[in-house]
Amino acid sequence: DLGLLLSEANVHLKMGNRDKFKALMEQATEKDPNNAELLYNLGVLAAEGGNNDEAKKFYERAISINPAYVDAYNNLAVVILEGEAGIVEQMNSLGTSAADNKKYDALKEQRTQLYKEAIPHLEKALELRNTNIDAARTLMNIYSALGETDKFKAMRSKVEELEASACGN
Repeated sequence: DLGLLLSEANVHLKMGNRDKFKALMEQATEKDPNNAELLYNLGVLAAEGGNNDEAKKFYERAISINPAYVDAYNNLAVVILEGEAGIVEQMNSLGTSAADNKKYDALKEQRTQLYKEAIPHLEKALELRNTNIDAARTLMNIYSALGETDKFKAMRSKVEELEASACGN
């Protein structure tokens, strides 16, 4: 029974037994392969375990089943953007030689590609939940980094509007 399986999985999660939880969630997904929430939860587990490629696949499957799954879009963008820190670290470690400048430009292009991969997921998350301030802030920062001034300004206005409404102004 799927309900009992999920109840047992949740008990293991609360007890901190993540491996057993994951195994039971995978078993539940086999019983109900079109359950977007189960796939999303497996994506969360994969991301927490540092397996971003697996997490992306689970989030994408969840979205294919439920195209309005805001959290799956958010988490997919987060997983994509995880690679940015390593790229920036490499960029910052370079010197000023011609070879380093060439490496810097290649890394900058990699970072741009990450941004471009994440943008549609963040835009969809914001479209589906127009109060999603985290998606709006991230988009604002990406547009700024990409030099897309008009989109940056529009998103900055959206963020300011969301912040004002969150404060009750």
